[in-house]
Amino acid sequence: MSSNSLLLADVDLKGKLVEKDNLVLGCNFEGNIVADKLEITQAANIVGNINANSVDIQGKIKGEITAKKVGIKKLSNIEGEIIAESLSIEDGANLKIQALTKKNI
Repeated sequence: MSSNSLLLADVDLKGKLVEKDNLVLGCNFEGNIVADKLEITQAANIVGNINANSVDIQGKIKGEITAKKVGIKKLSNIEGEIIAESLSIEDGANLKIQALTKKNI
């Protein structure tokens, strides 16, 4: 049974987040994130590295993203590196990235 952990717009955090299930972030966060499935909402501002199986991004990220599957939605703002097995990018995303797709992440 999986569950969701939610951190929304009125939260400012620093440190390291580790979540074994699903994590939804819509807050300001500075630090590294490890999760199975991560959803970053449009209100989120993340500075740090992300390691997950699946990441869906709508917000702002500055850092390195390592995941099996990365989905970048329109209006996202990403600066950094992305290493993924599968990468999808919608029209309208603002990207300043280096990306590498490879198997067995």
